[in-house]
Amino acid sequence: MVEAVLFKFHLHGRTEFDILIHTLLLYVVYFNVILIIMEIRYRHSILVALTRTYTVFLQGTWFWQAGFLLYNPIPGAVPWDGENHDQMMVVAMMFAWHMAGVFVIMVCTGAAVAACQSRCGRAQTSNNDDEYGVRLLRRNGETQSSQADYDAELDSDSDTVAFLRPNATTDTVRRVDEVTQ
Repeated sequence: MVEAVLFKFHLHGRTEFDILIHTLLLYVVYFNVILIIMEIRYRHSILVALTRTYTVFLQGTWFWQAGFLLYNPIPGAVPWDGENHDQMMVVAMMFAWHMAGVFVIMVCTGAAVAACQSRCGRAQTSNNDDEYGVRLLRRNGETQSSQADYDAELDSDSDTVAFLRPNATTDTVRRVDEVTQ
């Protein structure tokens, strides 16, 4: 949110070209803030998490692109005309293609991870573990394996710890007291 405020008041006295580039970045920052708030409410939604990841990726890459458009570091490059409407339309089109490119990169990354995961196989989990091999252990050694138990423990003020080991038992995992000492 601080970045959005900085960019909003950074636009005074700039060319229309500069304002357009910063405004496009502001839209991404605002959308990112909305998604962060949504992720607090819908913490288990993969769609919200992936959309936030997309906007963070888009924000970072467009920030770099804006730097190249405004302050091109390549020697001998022709600078953009800050008052030319046609060039501003090209920048708007570049932003649309930039969004599509970030989406394609994320889809390709997801496909590569899915292919690697299916090729390597998943670790087999027992009936007491969830599909990712996460077992929740309490200090007294009891286990909770359902998502409802996990959510209830997150909302309570207990000492629950999630260990990311497939088929973990109370015998193979050190107690929380031993770890914190």
